[in-house]
Amino acid sequence: MKLKDKVAIVTSGAKGIGAGITKSFVAEGARVVVADKDEAAGAKIAGEWIAFCRTDVTNSEQVQALVRFAVEKFGRLDVLVNNAGYHISKNVEVTTEQEWDFIINTNLKSTFLCSKYAIPHLRQTKGAIINISSMVGLVGQSNAGAYSATKGGQVAMTKGMALDFAKDGIRVNAICPGWVATPLVEDWFNQQPDPAAARKYIYSVHPLGRIASIDEIGRAAVFLASADASFVTGVALPVEGAVTLGY
Repeated sequence: MKLKDKVAIVTSGAKGIGAGITKSFVAEGARVVVADKDEAAGAKIAGEWIAFCRTDVTNSEQVQALVRFAVEKFGRLDVLVNNAGYHISKNVEVTTEQEWDFIINTNLKSTFLCSKYAIPHLRQTKGAIINISSMVGLVGQSNAGAYSATKGGQVAMTKGMALDFAKDGIRVNAICPGWVATPLVEDWFNQQPDPAAARKYIYSVHPLGRIASIDEIGRAAVFLASADASFVTGVALPVEGAVTLGY
């Protein structure tokens, strides 16, 4: 098992990409603390190897409590996965200040807070931080001004933290997914005038002819968290089926 006896925090780990990462970590022997605001989803995923901690990851006090909970529950902290995020399909001109602040706080401030309070514990275990960015953080996206800013910010922050904490043995990397089969993506398909046509088009622009599963993102996270990636830091890893080659 690649993560035997490791302890991880996964933010928004109860559903979607986060659930894929959580389940992949547990399959490789890790114990996971899932941080999420959705108590029902958290209770559903919790079990012997998964503990749930209701957390608003934009709130400093709650993030500190989350880290304390993880260390008290399982005795250590080896991996932090900053997965919490949200998307608003608006360009900068029509985005309200309130929407901008919400996306910046949810996607980027949460990465800052969770990393800040996890690092003292990761220093002790020579652990790893994995930031779930997006292909948008590498190539941009129309009608996604705030989202693009946060995802590009996560990539730059990943590289900066990799430099700052390499001396402590902490590796910091990012995963940049493209389209992934999550409930949110399914909702998007169903909201289109012709859901079947929308799905066919999105699949067609991926050279592999489909979108990713949450388990495929989970396995990428396992790699970056494990000893297999012991000399990998400061990397923004695209896991997007080459869709950006023709984006």
